[in-house]
Amino acid sequence: MEVLTIEIDTPEDKQLLLALLPKLNGRVVMSPQKMDERKQSFLAIARELAQLRTAEKYGDPSEWQRETRQDRPLAGREE
Repeated sequence: MEVLTIEIDTPEDKQLLLALLPKLNGRVVMSPQKMDERKQSFLAIARELAQLRTAEKYGDPSEWQRETRQDRPLAGREE
C-alpha cells in the first residue's frame, strides 16, 4: 500500500477523483494535520463543557441506570 498526497485545482476534478477511487481500490485517508485539528477542537469543546459543569445537574448516571433499567429474562435462560 502507498499513501499519496494529491493537489486538485477544481471541485469538479475532486469529485471525479473521488468517484474513481472505489474502482481503483483506493480510499480517502484523513491527513494527520486534519486529525490533529479535529482533536484540538474536540479537546477545546470538552474543556468548555467541563467548566460549565452542566453534567453535574443531571446527577449520578449509575444511579439513574439502576432506577430506570428494567432487566428482562434472556431467551433460552431459565432463572
